Amino acid sequence: MSNLPFPQFLQRYGIIMLFSSDPGVIPGAIIEKRKKGYFSAGTLEQVFKDPAPAWDTILQPANLVYGTVQRSLSLNSKASLNEFGVNISGGLANARSVDFFISGVKCRVFANQSKITLIPRLQELRKKNKSLWRLVNNNYIADYTYYATEITAEFETEGNIDLRAELENKITIEGNAGIEWKNKSKFVISNNDAIPFGFSGWMV
Repeated sequence: MSNLPFPQFLQRYGIIMLFSSDPGVIPGAIIEKRKKGYFSAGTLEQVFKDPAPAWDTILQPANLVYGTVQRSLSLNSKASLNEFGVNISGGLANARSVDFFISGVKCRVFANQSKITLIPRLQELRKKNKSLWRLVNNNYIADYTYYATEITAEFETEGNIDLRAELENKITIEGNAGIEWKNKSKFVISNNDAIPFGFSGWMV
């Protein structure tokens, strides 16, 4: 089976990609669209102030049938890279491009909330609190956030460069994620479940 291109993967499953890595984007996030992409403007927890555990979330396997998803990026003129919660702060001068192969995806969902219960509360907000209503109106509410939990990054380099030596001290990853180099231009990230790459939800 051939790899599924990343844009096609997003379209097939209705996932909206986030412009930048943000661990604050979880179910209940209020997502606004700006010129560069989608960003968090706050959360419904801040709006409604329900006591815990009303806004608890759980991480679970995503119900997706996809095989391996491939995202290819040119690195020409790029000094840094921030994709899927993997931040590379330099050392890319001899790297031409990178292919990310995503073989594991998980999603975070509400433990105690749902669209069915939240929509009536949002409509009531429109009547009773105009200032809070303006915060959520015409924005997305995230109810699923998606994480590339297992990723292989494979770089194309200039000549026979040992890219591992140039990048090894310039890579940071979030949470409990781990990194394992397979050769001098390829590494695998596992347990990468702190930073979402995208979300799905509904527009208020």
